[in-house]
Amino acid sequence: MILVATGAEEYAVNYVAALKTVGVLAEEIRVVTPALLAEAGIDSPGRELVPGAAGLVLCGGVDVDPARYGEEVLPHGRVEIDAARDAMEWDLLEAARAARLPVWGVCRGIQTLNVFLGGSLWQDLPSQRPAGVEHSVVDPLDSLVHDVRVLDRGTSLGEILSRETPLVNSRHHQAPKRLAPGFTPVAASPDGLIEAAVLTNEEGQRWWVRGVQWHPENLVAMAQHRALWEDFVRVTTPATAPEGA
Repeated sequence: MILVATGAEEYAVNYVAALKTVGVLAEEIRVVTPALLAEAGIDSPGRELVPGAAGLVLCGGVDVDPARYGEEVLPHGRVEIDAARDAMEWDLLEAARAARLPVWGVCRGIQTLNVFLGGSLWQDLPSQRPAGVEHSVVDPLDSLVHDVRVLDRGTSLGEILSRETPLVNSRHHQAPKRLAPGFTPVAASPDGLIEAAVLTNEEGQRWWVRGVQWHPENLVAMAQHRALWEDFVRVTTPATAPEGA
């Protein structure tokens, strides 16, 4: 079972479709939201769901509470918080870390991972870090907005992104600022924002964790972006032991 964590069930549609595109059966996918957990009477998704899971997808969505990385909400920064989702995903990640469950983070997902592992975020790029690169193009979802520069080719994520110049969509106003210990940058946008990262060492043990700032669930028609989903699914299959980064 692959867990797909998001704020509301309807927001999981494209992530579920991407998993199905790379061969995951519908019955092998479980969407997890605060509302669905409440309906099912599940108090701790980490304790109750992670032991039977093969992988965890952290989807895009609203912002991680800045209090989780030691900051107050930036005035006029358009910060939108979902405390119930933060609590749910932290519970899932604590259990995933203990179980070494593969984790794949998309957009908010890479931000969540960075904060969970000890890093921080730019709360609002337009006001804190204005640049000449557009990072928030909402429509169409598959619009290719900018390229990314590969910084580390020594991981499977870096290898996939090195096959050709990666062109990505982009719709976010936050991004990783101070990277967490061991969360190694793999790619950056032309203005230097971290766009992809992998966990290379966590407590001295292997844990397959990686994320990207763009939305590859909308780009599965492109082989390079589809390969990112294939790479995740590869390490969730019983015959495949999760490797390092």
